[in-house]
Amino acid sequence: MIKDKMKHAPKPLQLLMLCSAMLAVRGATIRAASAADVAAYEAFRSHYGRSEEQGSSDYQQRLAFFIQRKAEVDAQNAKVNKTWWAKVNKFADMTDLEYRSLLGYRRVIRPGSSKGIIRGSSFLQMDAIAESRDWRKLNSSGFLRVQGGCGSCWAVAATGALEMHAEIHQNQKQKLSFSQLLDCTPNPAHCGGDGGCSGATAELAFEFAQQHGIASEADYQDSESDGKCVATKAALQPKGFVKLPENQLSPLLAAVSEKGPVVVSVDAGQWAMYDGGVFNSCKQDATINHAVLLVGYGEDKGEKYWVIRNSWGADWGENGYMRLLRHDGDEAKGGQSGFCGTDYDPKVGVGCKGGPPSLPVCGMCGVLSDSSYPRI
Repeated sequence: MIKDKMKHAPKPLQLLMLCSAMLAVRGATIRAASAADVAAYEAFRSHYGRSEEQGSSDYQQRLAFFIQRKAEVDAQNAKVNKTWWAKVNKFADMTDLEYRSLLGYRRVIRPGSSKGIIRGSSFLQMDAIAESRDWRKLNSSGFLRVQGGCGSCWAVAATGALEMHAEIHQNQKQKLSFSQLLDCTPNPAHCGGDGGCSGATAELAFEFAQQHGIASEADYQDSESDGKCVATKAALQPKGFVKLPENQLSPLLAAVSEKGPVVVSVDAGQWAMYDGGVFNSCKQDATINHAVLLVGYGEDKGEKYWVIRNSWGADWGENGYMRLLRHDGDEAKGGQSGFCGTDYDPKVGVGCKGGPPSLPVCGMCGVLSDSSYPRI
């Protein structure tokens, strides 16, 4: 459970843990720290309340990560034609192990079994797609969360989708319990891990909510559940969910335009230091490792983008959100005007037990690869 894992972490790190492995110092040779490096890190430590003993091995390791990430921030911000900018933030000195241990999202690669699933690209008409859409006007868009000390991004993203669709379609404006989804969602096929903090998927969360309902946050709190599923009255019971076609642009645009926010899967490996602008720094080959809520799309100075709500708090990115580059093509168009590649490591980042050795991914950071939303 979130609180069980958090109480074993140093207090200053409790709110800083991620779902996905990110920005690791992979084989890089870190130069010896200069006096300026140490001074900058000491200022960082003071700001974020770090407690490692100066000179200890833990301190030296975190200092090395800090130096590496600060250099990456400086390099990004020095680019002449950059579309996004970075900053040294609360994630700057986290270790590889902390990132890897908190992987919490893999997408479901299995036949749809729920009656609520709809597949295919023609269920929404193309002429219904608005030029731009931004669901941040909803009250529930402000229900930002810091996902805590385990791989709970799948539950946070699914809960956000349920909250926002409930407001759109039922005018219901209340926080729902992602802790209940984390505790209670079964995962017998080991899709995304072993369940709970060890990983699952938004689709599984929607299935649980369809069958059992989801409680309000007030009625089911993390501090009261001790990591065990507790029977609680439902505040909302969706009719099912829609699983959109993989790696296709038009169905995702249509769903966000006409229905509401959609949970999408992404490679968040380069997101940690993002501060603002239209992010465009993922490679075409991507390992899907994070679930987020897509709440809109638009265009800024010729750059088309998706609007993403993350689960890392309001002090990350653009008040908890980011803009992600949006391409005009997809797999169905043969990759033309798109951004398609391959996930070569789905055992780590996606898929259920016994799944394929590689999977196609499209869109910046694989944003088109897997998406779903609840039916209210």
